Amino acid sequence: MNKRVLYVSSTRRKSFESQNSLEHFKDAPYSIDAIGYNLHLRGWSVGWCGWKSSRNPFKLARFIDEFKPDFIYTYGSTVALQPLFCRKFLCKHKNFRVVHGWDDHYGRIWGDLFGLPGKVLMDWMEKRIVKKSDAVVTLSYELQKIGRRWGVECKYIPNGADPLEKLVVEGDIKLEGRFKVVYTGDKAKWKRTEDVCAAMAKLPNDIKLYLTGRDEKYLLKYASENCIFLGWLSKEEQYNVMRQADAFVCTSDQDCNAKLQEYLRWQKPILGFDGEANNFFKNGENALLAKNGDYAPLIEKLASDPALCQRLSESAARDIPVYSWSEIAHQFDEYFAGLMI
Repeated sequence: MNKRVLYVSSTRRKSFESQNSLEHFKDAPYSIDAIGYNLHLRGWSVGWCGWKSSRNPFKLARFIDEFKPDFIYTYGSTVALQPLFCRKFLCKHKNFRVVHGWDDHYGRIWGDLFGLPGKVLMDWMEKRIVKKSDAVVTLSYELQKIGRRWGVECKYIPNGADPLEKLVVEGDIKLEGRFKVVYTGDKAKWKRTEDVCAAMAKLPNDIKLYLTGRDEKYLLKYASENCIFLGWLSKEEQYNVMRQADAFVCTSDQDCNAKLQEYLRWQKPILGFDGEANNFFKNGENALLAKNGDYAPLIEKLASDPALCQRLSESAARDIPVYSWSEIAHQFDEYFAGLMI
């Protein structure tokens, strides 16, 4: 096997196609960028095809013919069917398998963004993507269940997070408060971040929520003495903020999110939404999950009970394995090899 993989993504990142694997990892040391870099270290040739080319089947077909991949790994709902179309109608090089990376409920997200028409369209497309791809990798137990209902056995490979000793932790931000809860990353409406922001108005001012990542206008009305938006930070500064947290929160109704593995590395108690997260956590044993997104009583409970915080974090460390990105790439290496047998 030549070990050549081409990532076909819907990302609009301008440098996506021009960067080599090391540059990808430096810019985004997580998800497919981290996996691709670590596969490169394992002897794979890795190609990167973003929205600039992936949206156009003729450009994508030329990209495929020039790179000649053994595998195309599709990432993003809007371009996942393109390589299948190209292989059937446009490509000269046809000896490759299309593996879809299924991370999110596409229909649900499009419903939140575009209403019922978006949901109906993407529900249909999501099923087509999963059933027609040559193989599917998911980091969600919930999506794995849905795939089985559609007659597709999806390979489960979780997100990774590198050990703390490999991280550069430095910055100037100093968190204040008796009890400090940290949220990192995307705050799109479908992530339900509004639940925890609204909860802070019910809590004393010395219990504080700090949110990192790009600010969303719809949330700024919650900014207060104990709901603090730090904005976009370097990864080093984000780690500095995470180091100071007393607890972390992940608000989306999902059982997968890159932040979960990052949170687990710090061995602090984790709060989540009482829904699909039950596939990943044991509520009350290794995390606290908020019914209907009601976080205020759970945050107050953690702030007043250090023994509970310790028990939750120790149980999570015992129950939930966290793999480095190198180990995750090894799982992909083995999985791809198995598909070639």
